[in-house]
Amino acid sequence: MRAAFIGIMFMMSGAQAAILQSCPDDQGGMRVTLGADGGAGCERVELNVPPEVIVALHPVAPELARDVGERLLLQGPEREGRFTIGSVTATGKERVSERPQPMPLRENLLASMNVRAFGIEERVRLRMEAGRLHLSCRAGTRPAGVTLSGPWTLPLARLSLHLAGTASARFDIAATDAMRAAKETSVPLGHTGPGRMAAELSLPRDDFDRANWRSFSIACPSSAAELTLDELSLNPQPAVPASRSMWVWDAREWMERPQAVLARAQERNVKTLFVSVPVSGEKVTEPHRLAAFIRSARTVGIAVWSVDGDPRMVLPAEHAKTVARALAYAAYTDGAEPDARLAGMQFDIEHYLLPGYAPSAAALDKHYLSLARALKRAAAGMPLEFVVPFWWAEKAELLKGLAASASGLNVMDYRTDPAQIRRFAAPFLDWGTVHRKSVRIALEAGPVEPELQRRYVRAAEGELWLVSVGQTPVLVLLKEAARNSHGPAFRMESASVFDGSATSFHRDPGRLLELLPSLEADFAAWPSFGGVSLHELK
Repeated sequence: MRAAFIGIMFMMSGAQAAILQSCPDDQGGMRVTLGADGGAGCERVELNVPPEVIVALHPVAPELARDVGERLLLQGPEREGRFTIGSVTATGKERVSERPQPMPLRENLLASMNVRAFGIEERVRLRMEAGRLHLSCRAGTRPAGVTLSGPWTLPLARLSLHLAGTASARFDIAATDAMRAAKETSVPLGHTGPGRMAAELSLPRDDFDRANWRSFSIACPSSAAELTLDELSLNPQPAVPASRSMWVWDAREWMERPQAVLARAQERNVKTLFVSVPVSGEKVTEPHRLAAFIRSARTVGIAVWSVDGDPRMVLPAEHAKTVARALAYAAYTDGAEPDARLAGMQFDIEHYLLPGYAPSAAALDKHYLSLARALKRAAAGMPLEFVVPFWWAEKAELLKGLAASASGLNVMDYRTDPAQIRRFAAPFLDWGTVHRKSVRIALEAGPVEPELQRRYVRAAEGELWLVSVGQTPVLVLLKEAARNSHGPAFRMESASVFDGSATSFHRDPGRLLELLPSLEADFAAWPSFGGVSLHELK
């Protein structure tokens, strides 16, 4: 799609039937409106309802429209009785990830694995019962046992394979990647048994293709033997964690209360601050004040970075202004004394927050990479970091392109469940290991507005329609159910309120502080880990 972004406007038509139109805008994108007063290049659809019953329009990605199933989940804030669509998720139709995800850490994987017996003598009997693997081997001379596989890659961290259970004899454990699977060979990891076992077997780091891991195997001995496996999990090996970081978005804080900012950072064991730095044109407006703050921070072992960001920075018309800010940070650093220099610059652009991002994602992502390249040139060798959302793990091409410009990423892993935090962090820590980039993992402690989630089910008549206007698919939210003559309709089935507790530690900051040491220790198993970043932790 040629769109740069889609703006949504409401213009009431005098006609009885509402007209939904999509027109080119002056940004090279498309504007979706109600009305029929557009000019050349507009595409229109006449809806079989009057305009006054339409509550909202929400463009969606072509992929979602193409693969939509039986249900749609709409989530967003509700203010003064008016619901705003923030995000849309299709359910009820199997959706396969573009690529395998890293194997989860510290989770018993047995119930999620495919277990298969091997051996031409057919001397293996196995069963899964209550989440446990029971393996019985008859005596024999030919190789036999079980393989355990799943839809994962092996994370690029220092890891051990944990096995717990009981065995009547020694069982050999091995791992296989795609190349070895083709040759019917494997890499020995060690053995378990006899007796009660709680083995920690180091996984190979060299000469093993973790991205194309295929299976683990448990080989029977030549004698008759029994094995009951209670648990199989991946555990990070101990390492020294990287230091913490924190944001100071309000420049007045470090400018007017510098010692309070530094004291709060020290209390949280923070060693890096990302601070908003006022600029004018290509110059920092108060260089002497910034230099004084950086010197004070250095005396207590804290590095200072600039941070900047706005979704509109991604638009080509805004690139020059954005690059000018980077030039200002670089010029200040180049002219400052060594003890007063910025340690790097960070950009938190979040262009996916622009209206109509979903159907225009490809074009906007290209603008984002173009801006990243320009910022790298402007940084003139300074470390350049970008803040990204955890769901970008599915954007392989975007992350590949970003690797050419970024010295590191700061991943907004805004969840409070430790298993989810680990799972969402792993693909980025792998990315950093492959590209030799630093990756920080950010956790949220600020207030998060409650959101309403509405569940819609496909029906003959519904309050939610999916309509295509030319190449732009749009959700149309109505005040009352009606039949959609241009596509599927969905009827609201239920609604739930999400209070933000799954996203932010705001209501329980003590729990965040309790979790940090274990999360930091686990992430430190990756050579790319650059520390945990704390957002809005007071």
